[in-house]
Amino acid sequence: MANRLRPIFISFLICIFFLTLYHTLVLGGVVLPSDGINGPQSNTIKAQRYIYHQKSEREIVLVGSSITARLDPEYISPQAVSLALLGMSSPTGLQIIEREKVKPKILLVELSETILKGEKYKASQDFIGNLYQPLFYFIRLQFPMFRQEYQPLSSIIQSSIKAVTNEKKVSFRFLEEANSTQKQIDPGLIEKLIRQQIQTKKNPISEGVKNAIIEESEYIKTKITQLKNAGVRVILMDVPNEQRVKDTIVEKQLRELLRDIFPENIYEWLPEPPSREWKTNDGIHLVTSSAKEYANFVRTQLFKTAQ
Repeated sequence: MANRLRPIFISFLICIFFLTLYHTLVLGGVVLPSDGINGPQSNTIKAQRYIYHQKSEREIVLVGSSITARLDPEYISPQAVSLALLGMSSPTGLQIIEREKVKPKILLVELSETILKGEKYKASQDFIGNLYQPLFYFIRLQFPMFRQEYQPLSSIIQSSIKAVTNEKKVSFRFLEEANSTQKQIDPGLIEKLIRQQIQTKKNPISEGVKNAIIEESEYIKTKITQLKNAGVRVILMDVPNEQRVKDTIVEKQLRELLRDIFPENIYEWLPEPPSREWKTNDGIHLVTSSAKEYANFVRTQLFKTAQ
């Protein structure tokens, strides 16, 4: 019997040894954290960092969808962090902030049609459920090596990217963007995507969609009230997009509807940015240069209101 158990026992000891070694390398900073190699992983890493890392210096938090995820929070403030999640929406980020004891001083909330992916959205429910599953939450809290950012494959790929590009920081959400170190996106493809957006939004919003937006907005309003009562300054924002898309019937109706649901005499809105040509790669998502300019605009507005 003992001889049969011996291989199992040896395997167990080897496993413990390598886990302990990896844990030590993570704590020692030898294993570099990853920003994610795909959208879902990037979302998980972003959320886990917010949950487990020190939050005392995070004065500004952004929540929203991939639209807001294009904004680099560092251009807004060194104390800013983004909880804007790819394929999700503001309600998901609001749920995370609500669950955490330490609240930000300022919360920027994206309001767009993506709020239809609200708290009843299954992907969002699963995402929040996985983040706060009691057993795994405790394990990740005590042993950082089990967090998504330290998964071996992701760390190896991230380290390789940094070595090749010689960049100090590489973020998934900008990998597809056109900048000095990356190939340009085909202008013909961009134009095609923009026209698709225009075509999709040329007809008025249906009553069903309108009612769904109103329903999800009520949930957001409840969360905003709770956060305001906790001392958080909540600012709503409408991130600019391609002007031709902005001029469509759906976009105009959506802006009017959201302003009616969240009136400016009750809710604080970020002012509209100066009129200019905001460049996107699909009609909705800002390219890096425009995202940087809008982030700088946000920083300026926050500085003005802080005086």
